[in-house]
Amino acid sequence: MLTDDTQILSDADVRAAVRYWLDREEWQNMIGKYIRRNSPANLTNYGGQFPELLPDLIGDERVPAWEKLRREAVWALEHAGYNGYRASQEDQRRTEEEIRKQIREHVNRRIQELFEETPSLVHPSVVAASELPTNMARLSSFLNAWQKDVIAGYNHNKPLKDADQYLKTVEMFIGLMGDHSVGKITFETAAEFRELILQMPATHGKGATGSPKKELARARADKTLPRVTMKTAKRHFSGMNSLWKWLIFSKHVPASLQPFSGHAFPGTKSKRNARDDWSSEDLQRLFTSHEYRDAPDSSALHWLPLISLHSGMRLEEICRLRPTSDIISKDEVPCFDIAPREGWDPKSEAGTRIIPIHSWLIRHGFMDFVTQQRARSAEHLFSPELVLHKGSISSAFSREFSKLKIDLGVGSKTTFHSFRHSFRTVLESTDLKESHIDAVMGHEGGGSEGRTYTKRVSTAKLRQVVEAFEPPLDLAFLRLASTDAPPPSPKVMVKKRKLVPPVLDEKGKVVRCRKA
Repeated sequence: MLTDDTQILSDADVRAAVRYWLDREEWQNMIGKYIRRNSPANLTNYGGQFPELLPDLIGDERVPAWEKLRREAVWALEHAGYNGYRASQEDQRRTEEEIRKQIREHVNRRIQELFEETPSLVHPSVVAASELPTNMARLSSFLNAWQKDVIAGYNHNKPLKDADQYLKTVEMFIGLMGDHSVGKITFETAAEFRELILQMPATHGKGATGSPKKELARARADKTLPRVTMKTAKRHFSGMNSLWKWLIFSKHVPASLQPFSGHAFPGTKSKRNARDDWSSEDLQRLFTSHEYRDAPDSSALHWLPLISLHSGMRLEEICRLRPTSDIISKDEVPCFDIAPREGWDPKSEAGTRIIPIHSWLIRHGFMDFVTQQRARSAEHLFSPELVLHKGSISSAFSREFSKLKIDLGVGSKTTFHSFRHSFRTVLESTDLKESHIDAVMGHEGGGSEGRTYTKRVSTAKLRQVVEAFEPPLDLAFLRLASTDAPPPSPKVMVKKRKLVPPVLDEKGKVVRCRKA
């Protein structure tokens, strides 16, 4: 019997715990109903999803399937005499996979009994994700479980707002391409789907339209009909990729099989890529302007462009910084700590990150400014100047900054977000690894493996990336006078009233005031 606070369980421990758990009456009834007494056709077509389906049928239907499976793993360990809450996360993960494995074995044994051969649907032994056998379950059989999980926010992701739109995309794929087995969908299958999308009429999916095949036939018969745009086709592939990421996460397909990734959609570059970097001339216009030079040294206008330029941070990310908890020292390096908190999350999973503070900012007095804000008990870095309004702290500043740069003659494609582009452009001209740059920028990088890797980049390496940045304009001419002055107060919006003359009688007395 293990007695350590953190238990280290062998594979045999985990297997025995799951067998003992699945021997319980509740689980034996489930296995009997859905596996032993199910039809051969259902087992062949849908058996591949049983490892996810069966745990999902237990307990509160509002709880997502992945969370139910996690709970089953914890309870299985506790039921076997191991303290599930004290077992390591790795032990719990292995127990989850063992539950899936033993359910697959029940399915395989039953199919073997019926057909007197081992099916290609699932293999009795569970191997690494990259070696998973071909899953012959139909695509449609996974839709309910996928929708439930993405709406709930599986794997600690945010709940997906476009789940219904993505479902329509998958239904269109099935309508055009057929209800394929997920293990048989290839890159070529997806490429054919892309070509068929681009032949569809632009009105498909808008209002009462026919089936995908009928709509495709209608468009082929009438060459004058407007077709689906490349941008819409790309959006449909986003929907298919959402489903595919879930299939990989749920171990239904191997991570090496990603048929909807790597396709080209010409002319659909995001607005982020369409923005210009800040040129040295435009930086000169901004930092030498009367508006900038007259701004208090503790103001948002003074610091926000400098911080974004030297860190690549997004505007809202900077405005959300709390001086007491988000400016930290890690490995003796001053850093920005961008992490989720109540009421706000970074833009993506990769957006949660540590960014060392550029030495130029420190020399310019940034840490002194932080100290002053801490002493004032400021909630956010630029409190009380910037206030939360409709879920955003940066919106008012963004509008004012946009007006300023237009007045200075800066082009329309150069925005505040362009500071972030300037930061990345300079770094990409160095010999730094792209994955290290992604780790600082909060970009997703290349696939799930790349994202996992960037989380392990050392503080020293992150600091090397940040310090490699040099702005296109030498900013040595900027000098701080003092940060002792309190930050500017928020602007008070006063509604202007139109002044109108009063109505007088013949003797000059006021009869009444006209209404504006």
